[in-house]
Amino acid sequence: TRALRMLTVLAACNGSPTTGDDLATVDSADVRITTIARVRITTIARAPSPIPEWRLAPAPERVLTGAESGDSAALSFVGAVRWLADRGLVIADVGATRLLIYDSTGAYRRTLGRRGAGPGEFRDVSSVSVVAGDTFTTFDGSLRRLSIWHPTTGFIRQIGLVDAGSLEAWPADAWLWQDSLVVVLQLAITPRPAVATGETVRRWPMRAHLTLRDKSGRALRTSPTFDGMYTGISATGDTRLPFSNEPFVAVARDRVYFGSGATFRLSYVTAEFVLGGEVRWPTQQEELTRAEIEQVREEAYELMVQRLPPERARARLAMNFLPEILPEHRPEIGRVLIDPDQRLWVERFEALRLGSRLQKPGDRWTVLAPDGKPIARLLLPPNTRLEGIRGDRVAVVQRDSLDIQTVAIYSLSRP
Repeated sequence: TRALRMLTVLAACNGSPTTGDDLATVDSADVRITTIARVRITTIARAPSPIPEWRLAPAPERVLTGAESGDSAALSFVGAVRWLADRGLVIADVGATRLLIYDSTGAYRRTLGRRGAGPGEFRDVSSVSVVAGDTFTTFDGSLRRLSIWHPTTGFIRQIGLVDAGSLEAWPADAWLWQDSLVVVLQLAITPRPAVATGETVRRWPMRAHLTLRDKSGRALRTSPTFDGMYTGISATGDTRLPFSNEPFVAVARDRVYFGSGATFRLSYVTAEFVLGGEVRWPTQQEELTRAEIEQVREEAYELMVQRLPPERARARLAMNFLPEILPEHRPEIGRVLIDPDQRLWVERFEALRLGSRLQKPGDRWTVLAPDGKPIARLLLPPNTRLEGIRGDRVAVVQRDSLDIQTVAIYSLSRP
Protein backbone atom coordinates (compact mmCIF):
# COMPACT_ATOMS: atom_id res chain seq x y z
CA THR A 1 0.00 0.00 0.00
CA ARG A 2 1.05 3.59 -0.46
CA ALA A 3 1.21 4.26 3.29
CA LEU A 4 3.23 1.14 3.94
CA ARG A 5 5.64 1.85 1.07
CA MET A 6 6.17 5.41 2.33
CA LEU A 7 6.94 4.18 5.83
CA THR A 8 9.34 1.59 4.41
CA VAL A 9 11.18 4.21 2.35
CA LEU A 10 11.43 6.55 5.34
CA ALA A 11 12.86 3.76 7.44
CA ALA A 12 15.38 2.76 4.81
CA CYS A 13 16.54 6.31 4.19
CA ASN A 14 16.44 7.91 7.62
CA GLY A 15 16.76 5.10 10.18
CA SER A 16 19.88 3.94 11.98
CA PRO A 17 20.52 0.35 10.86
CA THR A 18 21.78 -2.36 13.18
CA THR A 19 23.04 -5.72 11.96
CA GLY A 20 23.37 -9.08 13.70
CA ASP A 21 24.38 -12.47 12.37
CA ASP A 22 20.99 -13.02 10.74
CA LEU A 23 19.05 -9.78 11.07
CA ALA A 24 19.39 -6.21 9.82
CA THR A 25 17.01 -3.69 11.37
CA VAL A 26 16.17 -0.09 10.61
CA ASP A 27 14.04 2.11 12.89
CA SER A 28 12.35 5.28 11.77
CA ALA A 29 9.13 7.09 12.69
CA ASP A 30 8.30 4.32 15.20
CA VAL A 31 8.38 1.68 12.46
CA ARG A 32 10.94 -1.15 12.54
CA ILE A 33 11.97 -2.90 9.31
CA THR A 34 13.68 -6.21 10.02
CA THR A 35 15.41 -7.98 7.14
CA ILE A 36 16.63 -11.56 7.47
CA ALA A 37 20.06 -11.24 5.90
CA ARG A 38 22.59 -13.68 4.44
CA VAL A 39 20.36 -16.68 5.15
CA ARG A 40 18.61 -18.71 2.48
CA ILE A 41 16.62 -21.87 3.07
CA THR A 42 16.98 -23.86 -0.12
CA THR A 43 14.62 -26.48 -1.43
CA ILE A 44 15.17 -30.10 -0.49
CA ALA A 45 16.83 -30.87 -3.82
CA ARG A 46 19.53 -28.26 -3.30
CA ALA A 47 22.15 -27.68 -0.67
CA PRO A 48 21.36 -28.40 3.00
CA SER A 49 19.57 -25.72 4.96
CA PRO A 50 21.78 -23.34 6.99
CA ILE A 51 19.36 -23.53 9.93
CA PRO A 52 18.25 -26.65 11.85
CA GLU A 53 15.67 -28.92 10.26
CA TRP A 54 12.92 -30.33 12.45
CA ARG A 55 10.75 -33.29 11.57
CA LEU A 56 7.93 -35.24 13.15
CA ALA A 57 8.88 -38.14 15.39
CA PRO A 58 8.71 -41.54 13.62
CA ALA A 59 5.39 -42.45 15.28
CA PRO A 60 2.49 -40.38 16.64
CA GLU A 61 1.70 -40.27 20.34
CA ARG A 62 -1.99 -40.70 19.54
CA VAL A 63 -4.38 -40.60 16.61
CA LEU A 64 -7.97 -39.33 16.75
CA THR A 65 -10.50 -40.52 14.19
CA GLY A 66 -13.75 -38.95 15.41
CA ALA A 67 -15.18 -42.35 16.27
CA GLU A 68 -14.22 -41.65 19.90
CA SER A 69 -17.41 -39.59 20.10
CA GLY A 70 -19.53 -42.72 19.76
CA ASP A 71 -20.51 -41.75 16.23
CA SER A 72 -19.86 -44.62 13.86
CA ALA A 73 -18.67 -42.19 11.20
CA ALA A 74 -15.07 -41.07 11.04
CA LEU A 75 -14.05 -37.43 10.82
CA SER A 76 -15.93 -36.03 7.85
CA PHE A 77 -13.76 -33.10 6.78
CA VAL A 78 -11.30 -31.63 9.26
CA GLY A 79 -10.81 -27.88 9.48
CA ALA A 80 -8.87 -26.16 12.24
CA VAL A 81 -7.38 -28.09 15.18
CA ARG A 82 -6.28 -26.08 18.21
CA TRP A 83 -4.71 -26.84 21.57
CA LEU A 84 -6.65 -25.76 24.64
CA ALA A 85 -4.91 -24.33 27.70
CA ASP A 86 -5.37 -27.61 29.62
CA ARG A 87 -3.60 -29.48 26.75
CA GLY A 88 -6.88 -30.73 25.39
CA LEU A 89 -7.92 -30.22 21.77
CA VAL A 90 -10.80 -28.69 19.85
CA ILE A 91 -11.31 -30.15 16.38
CA ALA A 92 -13.54 -28.48 13.81
CA ASP A 93 -15.22 -31.34 11.92
CA VAL A 94 -16.44 -29.06 9.16
CA GLY A 95 -18.11 -31.72 7.05
CA ALA A 96 -20.29 -32.83 9.98
CA THR A 97 -20.79 -29.25 11.25
CA ARG A 98 -19.57 -29.95 14.77
CA LEU A 99 -16.78 -29.16 17.23
CA LEU A 100 -15.18 -32.13 19.00
CA ILE A 101 -13.57 -31.55 22.40
CA TYR A 102 -10.85 -33.90 23.73
CA ASP A 103 -8.96 -33.83 27.02
CA SER A 104 -5.17 -33.92 27.46
CA THR A 105 -5.09 -37.75 27.29
CA GLY A 106 -6.96 -37.84 23.99
CA ALA A 107 -10.23 -38.94 25.58
CA TYR A 108 -13.37 -37.55 23.94
CA ARG A 109 -15.26 -35.08 26.18
CA ARG A 110 -18.17 -33.68 24.22
CA THR A 111 -19.50 -32.27 20.96
CA LEU A 112 -20.47 -28.62 20.57
CA GLY A 113 -22.49 -26.85 17.89
CA ARG A 114 -24.74 -28.01 15.10
CA ARG A 115 -25.79 -26.86 11.67
CA GLY A 116 -28.11 -23.84 11.64
CA ALA A 117 -28.23 -20.07 11.95
CA GLY A 118 -29.26 -19.66 15.58
CA PRO A 119 -27.11 -19.12 18.69
CA GLY A 120 -24.59 -21.94 19.09
CA GLU A 121 -25.11 -23.01 15.47
CA PHE A 122 -23.14 -22.43 12.31
CA ARG A 123 -23.20 -23.08 8.60
CA ASP A 124 -19.44 -23.10 8.22
CA VAL A 125 -16.42 -23.00 10.53
CA SER A 126 -13.85 -20.82 8.78
CA SER A 127 -11.43 -20.69 11.72
CA VAL A 128 -10.95 -21.61 15.38
CA SER A 129 -8.89 -19.53 17.82
CA VAL A 130 -8.15 -20.19 21.50
CA VAL A 131 -7.95 -17.28 23.94
CA ALA A 132 -7.48 -17.02 27.71
CA GLY A 133 -8.90 -19.59 30.09
CA ASP A 134 -9.68 -22.20 27.43
CA THR A 135 -12.28 -19.93 25.84
CA PHE A 136 -12.19 -20.31 22.07
CA THR A 137 -13.90 -18.70 19.12
CA THR A 138 -15.20 -19.85 15.78
CA PHE A 139 -15.76 -17.62 12.78
CA ASP A 140 -18.59 -18.44 10.40
CA GLY A 141 -17.91 -16.90 7.01
CA SER A 142 -21.42 -17.64 5.75
CA LEU A 143 -23.17 -15.94 8.68
CA ARG A 144 -20.36 -13.37 9.14
CA ARG A 145 -20.22 -13.74 12.87
CA LEU A 146 -17.77 -14.66 15.60
CA SER A 147 -19.03 -17.14 18.22
CA ILE A 148 -17.44 -17.56 21.65
CA TRP A 149 -17.34 -20.99 23.34
CA HIS A 150 -16.03 -22.76 26.42
CA PRO A 151 -15.21 -26.49 26.27
CA THR A 152 -17.18 -27.17 29.48
CA THR A 153 -20.08 -24.73 29.42
CA GLY A 154 -20.48 -24.62 25.63
CA PHE A 155 -21.75 -21.62 23.66
CA ILE A 156 -21.34 -18.23 25.39
CA ARG A 157 -22.24 -15.46 22.95
CA GLN A 158 -21.83 -14.23 19.38
CA ILE A 159 -20.68 -11.03 17.68
CA GLY A 160 -22.25 -10.05 14.37
CA LEU A 161 -19.97 -8.56 11.72
CA VAL A 162 -22.42 -8.05 8.88
CA ASP A 163 -21.77 -4.36 8.11
CA ALA A 164 -24.95 -4.29 6.02
CA GLY A 165 -23.38 -6.84 3.66
CA SER A 166 -21.05 -4.31 2.04
CA LEU A 167 -18.78 -5.73 -0.65
CA GLU A 168 -16.35 -2.94 0.13
CA ALA A 169 -15.43 -4.50 3.47
CA TRP A 170 -16.49 -8.15 3.49
CA PRO A 171 -15.50 -9.92 6.76
CA ALA A 172 -13.37 -12.94 5.82
CA ASP A 173 -12.18 -13.95 9.32
CA ALA A 174 -12.14 -12.63 12.87
CA TRP A 175 -10.32 -13.18 16.19
CA LEU A 176 -10.70 -12.09 19.80
CA TRP A 177 -7.74 -10.01 20.93
CA GLN A 178 -6.63 -8.68 24.30
CA ASP A 179 -9.82 -9.91 26.01
CA SER A 180 -12.15 -7.09 24.95
CA LEU A 181 -11.35 -6.45 21.28
CA VAL A 182 -12.02 -8.12 17.94
CA VAL A 183 -9.71 -8.10 14.91
CA VAL A 184 -11.45 -8.59 11.57
CA LEU A 185 -9.86 -9.35 8.20
CA GLN A 186 -11.96 -7.56 5.60
CA LEU A 187 -11.78 -7.93 1.84
CA ALA A 188 -12.90 -5.37 -0.73
CA ILE A 189 -13.54 -5.83 -4.42
CA THR A 190 -11.98 -3.35 -6.82
CA PRO A 191 -13.83 -1.93 -9.85
CA ARG A 192 -14.35 -4.63 -12.45
CA PRO A 193 -11.75 -4.20 -15.19
CA ALA A 194 -12.79 -4.12 -18.82
CA VAL A 195 -11.57 -6.98 -21.02
CA ALA A 196 -10.41 -5.47 -24.30
CA THR A 197 -11.37 -6.92 -27.66
CA GLY A 198 -9.09 -9.81 -28.46
CA GLU A 199 -7.97 -10.09 -24.85
CA THR A 200 -8.70 -13.45 -23.19
CA VAL A 201 -8.37 -12.75 -19.49
CA ARG A 202 -7.22 -10.11 -17.02
CA ARG A 203 -6.50 -10.14 -13.33
CA TRP A 204 -9.23 -8.84 -11.04
CA PRO A 205 -7.53 -8.02 -7.74
CA MET A 206 -9.00 -7.59 -4.28
CA ARG A 207 -7.79 -5.37 -1.47
CA ALA A 208 -7.69 -6.21 2.22
CA HIS A 209 -7.42 -4.44 5.56
CA LEU A 210 -7.83 -5.17 9.25
CA THR A 211 -10.46 -3.53 11.43
CA LEU A 212 -10.23 -3.29 15.21
CA ARG A 213 -13.67 -3.53 16.85
CA ASP A 214 -15.12 -3.68 20.32
CA LYS A 215 -17.20 -6.66 21.45
CA SER A 216 -20.38 -5.08 20.16
CA GLY A 217 -18.89 -5.09 16.66
CA ARG A 218 -18.35 -1.32 16.50
CA ALA A 219 -15.32 -0.36 14.40
CA LEU A 220 -12.57 1.51 16.28
CA ARG A 221 -9.52 1.59 14.00
CA THR A 222 -8.35 0.37 10.62
CA SER A 223 -4.97 -0.90 9.43
CA PRO A 224 -3.23 0.09 6.20
CA THR A 225 -4.65 -1.72 3.17
CA PHE A 226 -2.73 -4.50 1.45
CA ASP A 227 -3.18 -6.84 -1.49
CA GLY A 228 -5.77 -9.60 -1.31
CA MET A 229 -6.07 -12.47 -3.76
CA TYR A 230 -7.03 -12.00 -7.40
CA THR A 231 -9.21 -13.87 -9.87
CA GLY A 232 -9.13 -14.11 -13.65
CA ILE A 233 -11.82 -12.14 -15.44
CA SER A 234 -12.98 -12.71 -19.01
CA ALA A 235 -15.84 -11.46 -21.14
CA THR A 236 -18.09 -14.17 -19.68
CA GLY A 237 -17.20 -14.11 -15.98
CA ASP A 238 -14.36 -14.70 -13.56
CA THR A 239 -12.61 -17.74 -12.08
CA ARG A 240 -10.20 -18.64 -9.29
CA LEU A 241 -6.54 -18.79 -10.29
CA PRO A 242 -4.39 -21.51 -8.73
CA PHE A 243 -1.28 -19.37 -8.26
CA SER A 244 -2.95 -16.31 -6.79
CA ASN A 245 -1.50 -15.16 -3.48
CA GLU A 246 -3.68 -15.52 -0.36
CA PRO A 247 -3.68 -12.83 2.38
CA PHE A 248 -2.85 -14.02 5.90
CA VAL A 249 -3.40 -12.78 9.46
CA ALA A 250 -1.83 -14.10 12.67
CA VAL A 251 -2.82 -12.70 16.06
CA ALA A 252 -0.07 -12.61 18.70
CA ARG A 253 -0.22 -11.41 22.29
CA ASP A 254 0.77 -7.79 21.67
CA ARG A 255 0.64 -7.46 17.88
CA VAL A 256 -1.21 -8.65 14.80
CA TYR A 257 0.73 -9.84 11.75
CA PHE A 258 -0.70 -9.53 8.26
CA GLY A 259 0.34 -9.55 4.63
CA SER A 260 -0.54 -10.46 1.06
CA GLY A 261 1.47 -13.69 0.99
CA ALA A 262 2.92 -12.72 -2.40
CA THR A 263 6.37 -12.11 -0.90
CA PHE A 264 8.00 -13.04 2.39
CA ARG A 265 6.85 -9.91 4.22
CA LEU A 266 5.06 -9.95 7.55
CA SER A 267 3.80 -6.53 8.57
CA TYR A 268 2.34 -5.99 12.02
CA VAL A 269 0.29 -3.52 13.98
CA THR A 270 1.04 -2.91 17.64
CA ALA A 271 -1.24 -3.08 20.68
CA GLU A 272 -2.33 0.47 19.74
CA PHE A 273 -3.30 -0.87 16.29
CA VAL A 274 -0.79 1.30 14.46
CA LEU A 275 1.81 0.03 12.01
CA GLY A 276 4.78 -1.11 14.06
CA GLY A 277 7.06 -2.85 11.60
CA GLU A 278 7.72 -5.50 9.03
CA VAL A 279 9.79 -8.68 8.80
CA ARG A 280 11.26 -9.39 5.36
CA TRP A 281 13.18 -12.31 3.89
CA PRO A 282 14.06 -11.34 0.29
CA THR A 283 16.23 -14.40 -0.44
CA GLN A 284 13.22 -16.71 -0.06
CA GLN A 285 11.87 -15.73 -3.46
CA GLU A 286 11.37 -18.72 -5.78
CA GLU A 287 10.68 -18.89 -9.51
CA LEU A 288 7.36 -20.33 -10.62
CA THR A 289 8.55 -23.25 -12.72
CA ARG A 290 6.90 -24.78 -15.74
CA ALA A 291 7.08 -28.18 -14.01
CA GLU A 292 4.99 -26.96 -11.07
CA ILE A 293 2.45 -25.29 -13.36
CA GLU A 294 2.03 -28.49 -15.38
CA GLN A 295 1.71 -30.61 -12.24
CA VAL A 296 -1.12 -28.45 -10.88
CA ARG A 297 -2.80 -28.37 -14.30
CA GLU A 298 -2.68 -32.16 -14.66
CA GLU A 299 -4.04 -32.72 -11.16
CA ALA A 300 -7.00 -30.45 -11.98
CA TYR A 301 -7.52 -32.20 -15.33
CA GLU A 302 -7.61 -35.66 -13.71
CA LEU A 303 -10.35 -34.48 -11.38
CA MET A 304 -12.33 -32.70 -14.09
CA VAL A 305 -12.41 -35.61 -16.59
CA GLN A 306 -14.31 -37.61 -14.00
CA ARG A 307 -17.39 -35.55 -14.89
CA LEU A 308 -16.55 -33.87 -18.24
CA PRO A 309 -15.31 -35.09 -21.66
CA PRO A 310 -11.52 -34.57 -22.02
CA GLU A 311 -11.87 -31.80 -24.62
CA ARG A 312 -14.27 -29.82 -22.45
CA ALA A 313 -12.07 -30.32 -19.41
CA ARG A 314 -9.03 -28.94 -21.24
CA ALA A 315 -11.04 -25.97 -22.50
CA ARG A 316 -12.40 -25.22 -19.02
CA LEU A 317 -8.88 -25.16 -17.59
CA ALA A 318 -7.29 -23.07 -20.33
CA MET A 319 -8.02 -19.68 -18.76
CA ASN A 320 -6.64 -20.68 -15.35
CA PHE A 321 -3.11 -21.21 -16.66
CA LEU A 322 -2.64 -18.55 -19.31
CA PRO A 323 0.88 -17.04 -19.12
CA GLU A 324 -0.43 -13.47 -18.90
CA ILE A 325 -2.13 -14.09 -15.56
CA LEU A 326 0.55 -16.27 -13.94
CA PRO A 327 2.86 -14.46 -11.47
CA GLU A 328 6.53 -14.16 -12.31
CA HIS A 329 7.48 -15.62 -8.94
CA ARG A 330 5.48 -18.15 -6.94
CA PRO A 331 3.75 -16.62 -3.90
CA GLU A 332 5.83 -17.23 -0.77
CA ILE A 333 3.53 -17.48 2.26
CA GLY A 334 0.48 -19.68 2.76
CA ARG A 335 -0.55 -19.51 6.43
CA VAL A 336 1.09 -18.08 9.55
CA LEU A 337 0.52 -19.58 13.02
CA ILE A 338 1.59 -18.19 16.40
CA ASP A 339 2.55 -20.63 19.17
CA PRO A 340 2.26 -19.95 22.94
CA ASP A 341 5.89 -18.74 22.97
CA GLN A 342 4.93 -16.12 20.36
CA ARG A 343 7.09 -17.71 17.69
CA LEU A 344 5.91 -17.40 14.08
CA TRP A 345 5.37 -20.56 12.02
CA VAL A 346 5.31 -19.59 8.34
CA GLU A 347 3.97 -22.04 5.76
CA ARG A 348 5.39 -22.22 2.25
CA PHE A 349 2.68 -21.41 -0.30
CA GLU A 350 0.99 -24.22 -2.23
CA ALA A 351 -1.16 -23.66 -5.31
CA LEU A 352 -4.93 -23.96 -5.13
CA ARG A 353 -6.03 -27.42 -6.28
CA LEU A 354 -8.85 -26.66 -8.73
CA GLY A 355 -11.82 -28.99 -8.47
CA SER A 356 -10.70 -30.48 -5.16
CA ARG A 357 -12.10 -29.83 -1.72
CA LEU A 358 -8.84 -31.04 -0.18
CA GLN A 359 -6.16 -28.40 -0.59
CA LYS A 360 -2.58 -29.66 -0.70
CA PRO A 361 -0.91 -28.46 2.52
CA GLY A 362 2.49 -26.80 2.65
CA ASP A 363 5.16 -29.32 3.61
CA ARG A 364 7.79 -26.74 4.57
CA TRP A 365 7.41 -24.37 7.50
CA THR A 366 9.85 -21.75 8.76
CA VAL A 367 9.96 -21.00 12.48
CA LEU A 368 10.89 -17.43 13.45
CA ALA A 369 11.53 -15.91 16.87
CA PRO A 370 9.38 -12.87 17.80
CA ASP A 371 12.23 -10.60 16.66
CA GLY A 372 12.30 -12.30 13.24
CA LYS A 373 15.39 -14.44 13.76
CA PRO A 374 15.14 -17.82 11.94
CA ILE A 375 15.03 -20.72 14.39
CA ALA A 376 14.34 -23.80 12.27
CA ARG A 377 12.66 -25.30 9.27
CA LEU A 378 9.99 -27.96 9.78
CA LEU A 379 9.62 -30.60 7.06
CA LEU A 380 6.37 -32.56 6.98
CA PRO A 381 5.49 -35.86 5.30
CA PRO A 382 3.17 -35.75 2.26
CA ASN A 383 -0.54 -35.16 2.93
CA THR A 384 0.14 -33.81 6.42
CA ARG A 385 -1.26 -30.42 7.43
CA LEU A 386 0.10 -28.58 10.45
CA GLU A 387 -2.69 -27.14 12.62
CA GLY A 388 -1.54 -26.58 16.21
CA ILE A 389 1.73 -26.12 18.11
CA ARG A 390 2.31 -26.44 21.84
CA GLY A 391 5.89 -26.67 23.11
CA ASP A 392 7.59 -29.62 21.42
CA ARG A 393 4.32 -31.19 20.25
CA VAL A 394 2.22 -30.49 17.20
CA ALA A 395 -1.28 -31.43 16.08
CA VAL A 396 -1.53 -32.36 12.41
CA VAL A 397 -4.25 -33.51 10.04
CA GLN A 398 -3.28 -36.57 8.02
CA ARG A 399 -4.91 -37.88 4.86
CA ASP A 400 -4.47 -41.44 3.61
CA SER A 401 -4.74 -42.87 0.08
CA LEU A 402 -8.54 -43.07 0.42
CA ASP A 403 -8.75 -39.40 1.51
CA ILE A 404 -9.74 -40.44 5.05
CA GLN A 405 -8.64 -37.79 7.52
CA THR A 406 -7.36 -38.25 11.07
CA VAL A 407 -5.83 -35.93 13.64
CA ALA A 408 -2.47 -37.02 15.04
CA ILE A 409 -0.27 -35.71 17.86
CA TYR A 410 3.48 -35.88 17.28
CA SER A 411 6.51 -34.74 19.21
CA LEU A 412 9.09 -32.81 17.19
CA SER A 413 12.37 -34.47 16.32
CA ARG A 414 15.10 -31.85 16.56
CA PRO A 415 18.83 -32.25 15.80
